[in-house]
Amino acid sequence: MSAAQLLHLAKALVNFRIANRSRAVAFVARAQRCFGRMRSCFIILVCMGLFCVVLLGSSRVAQTQEFSRAQPGYVWSFPRDHGSHPLYQTEWWYYTGQLYAPGKEPFRDAPEYGFQLTFFRRSEGSGDATHSEYMAHAALTDIAGGRTYFSSRRGGGALGLATTSNDSLGARSGDWTVDPIGGHLVLRFTVDSATSLGAKPLEVRILTAELPPAWLQGENGFSKKAICDSCASMYYSLPRIGLQGRVVVGEGSRDLQGLAWMDHEFMTSSLGEKQVGWDWFGLMLKDGRSIMLFQLRNVVGGIDFVSGAVQRGGAIRALTKGEFSVLPIRSWRSPVSGAQYPIEWRVSIPAEGIDTVVRARVSGCEVGDPPQSGSADSGSVQYWEGPVASADESVTGYLEMTGYVGRVGGV
Repeated sequence: MSAAQLLHLAKALVNFRIANRSRAVAFVARAQRCFGRMRSCFIILVCMGLFCVVLLGSSRVAQTQEFSRAQPGYVWSFPRDHGSHPLYQTEWWYYTGQLYAPGKEPFRDAPEYGFQLTFFRRSEGSGDATHSEYMAHAALTDIAGGRTYFSSRRGGGALGLATTSNDSLGARSGDWTVDPIGGHLVLRFTVDSATSLGAKPLEVRILTAELPPAWLQGENGFSKKAICDSCASMYYSLPRIGLQGRVVVGEGSRDLQGLAWMDHEFMTSSLGEKQVGWDWFGLMLKDGRSIMLFQLRNVVGGIDFVSGAVQRGGAIRALTKGEFSVLPIRSWRSPVSGAQYPIEWRVSIPAEGIDTVVRARVSGCEVGDPPQSGSADSGSVQYWEGPVASADESVTGYLEMTGYVGRVGGV
């Protein structure tokens, strides 16, 4: 076999992304027999480099190819599409909101708490061995106390049961649950709080008002994340969900009310190769408008891709690059990870007459689990997630920032 033929064979293996090591090993044996007849060390190095790409990347890529990818023209059907989509590799259900004391109101007063409850699902394996693995995050931000309490679970935690419904928003990770009741939801979760008396669980119970219709993001729910055709998710939001809540600490409890936002996305390899993370805004305005904005950052710190939309009632205005801007003003450095997060932003949408500054209600909202030393576990990630508002309370919502402590993997 000539050097040119060997190179052609190696490239073919890369292009077709072989899925098992046995074929790769056979290729090595064949390549080694050819090496003895070669005179060019350069050709040997090139071939071995191509083989390494095949060996290290083929298993993961072939596995990814078995899953569905987000595509335009998806036909949505609710409540079915509220449920899980195991044919896509990654999926999440994100609930964020702010809870107000009795007599206090959104868009007028400051809340007592912000909260996050997220269920993650990821398909692993291939063929008949494909299965779903689960993770959940919960956080409660004490606005007056200036602290965020966070807990996470792999699978179902100590109680062992983790699942997401196939045809509703129902989800469970141990005793953290989302239960649909008619057109409403009941959310329950706990986080540990450190006090002078030791660690005490904070229990949060929330009953939503009737859920609004799904707001399909992007092009009818097809949300691009980069220029490449496959870099996208299927994505919808449920903004401005009314809440009745209770926070229980020991024998004491406090009744609250507020507003929430829910995001549901499912995808397979949605990020571009050079993207490291994103800045996402879910904002609600006093005048009835809701705004979703995100920008994805690249490895050199630049903005790689942006998208957004404004909703008011049934009217939706899609926003593209040049139609809005989010500019950082002030940052906070985490004492845990050392990451520097922008916690004050200027949000501008000229065509909508929007030019406002939103600030974190509490700076220290870094959550997540630090990766273990030497681990490549994509489930271990630190990020910033917390409540934000304008100075006059006419804009309120949540901000999420990822990729400030290493690249976000597995998305």
